[in-house]
Amino acid sequence: MKKEWLLPLVFVCCMAVFLAADIAVPDRIFSAQENRRLAQKPAFSVNAMLDKSFMEQYEAYVTDQFPGRDGFIALKTFAQRLLGKKDVNGVYFAPGNTLVERHGTETVDMEKANRKSARMVEQALAIQDMIAGRVGVMLVPSADSVQAWRLPAFAESFDQEGWIDSVGSLAREAGITAVDAYGALAAHEKEDIFYGTDHHWTTLGAFYGYQAWAKAWGLPAAELTEYERTVVREDFLGTLQAKVNLSVTPDRIERFDRTGEGEHRLRLVYEKQEAASCYFYEKLQTKDAYTFFLGGNYPVAEIEGDRDAGRSIMLIKDSFANCFAPFLTRDYARIWLVDRRYYRGDVTELIREYQPEDVLYLYNVFQFVEESG
Repeated sequence: MKKEWLLPLVFVCCMAVFLAADIAVPDRIFSAQENRRLAQKPAFSVNAMLDKSFMEQYEAYVTDQFPGRDGFIALKTFAQRLLGKKDVNGVYFAPGNTLVERHGTETVDMEKANRKSARMVEQALAIQDMIAGRVGVMLVPSADSVQAWRLPAFAESFDQEGWIDSVGSLAREAGITAVDAYGALAAHEKEDIFYGTDHHWTTLGAFYGYQAWAKAWGLPAAELTEYERTVVREDFLGTLQAKVNLSVTPDRIERFDRTGEGEHRLRLVYEKQEAASCYFYEKLQTKDAYTFFLGGNYPVAEIEGDRDAGRSIMLIKDSFANCFAPFLTRDYARIWLVDRRYYRGDVTELIREYQPEDVLYLYNVFQFVEESG
């Protein structure tokens, strides 16, 4: 009889401990480890209960606010690795104790992706009639496509190259410049063009993207030898490491500077703030050290460049543009940055107001599909 009661007693005691911890520990708004906002307790309503959204939101809330969540993520990852699982939380374990984000075919809603790309080209056409220069599209692939050699055997991956080519063809047929970022990165696939713990490209990867942009724009391409490369952090652990919460090889974050190049003033339009540089060294001490570039993401920002007054470009972009934009200071006096995840207004109205000479759409493939306007 004692043995029969032992397991239920242990279960009840564990539940009591977790319940007490849940009551004692206040809800967290943001997870520095995962670099994202955590789900909050949803408000109850009859309509939310009937359409099942309340239970979905409450499940997300319980999952995010679970006591000891970070430790359980590490324990779960460790157990799944022991069982021989190749990916955990959408992350593959790659050579060199690094990580690669998984993007299977099932992760992409093709109807949505094609609808967004068609809408982007349509908007680009309207913009082309408003500016003196050119409009371009630059879709950046992720590491699992360009560096397929890092994936486990037989790992499936969405055909990013094929989809980027189809969008490029659509743009070129409409008279819009298509920048071949995929080809530029693939030519350097064995180099550190993507972080091993984060989903972004590195500054080196962004430089090769910049070379591809210059070629598409008909400009003399900068050479790597023209830049001084400075390591500003050697122990960066990014968003992918947060998903598995295990010890992996940390990344280095680099800053590139042309010979004799100074700092470039950054202005945050809606925050009404200015910074003397587009690099934020204090951000290197935070979990999200990638915000070293531009300090993060904002609705509208402006970078001062080194060219003669009058030359300007607007980047309609996501976070992949943050380490790319400083390279454009070589070619423009002013670089406007518009992030559609935060800017809810009409982009064409901004273009009428700021009158940039050129416009470039710069997105990572998956951030474009999921987050662009």
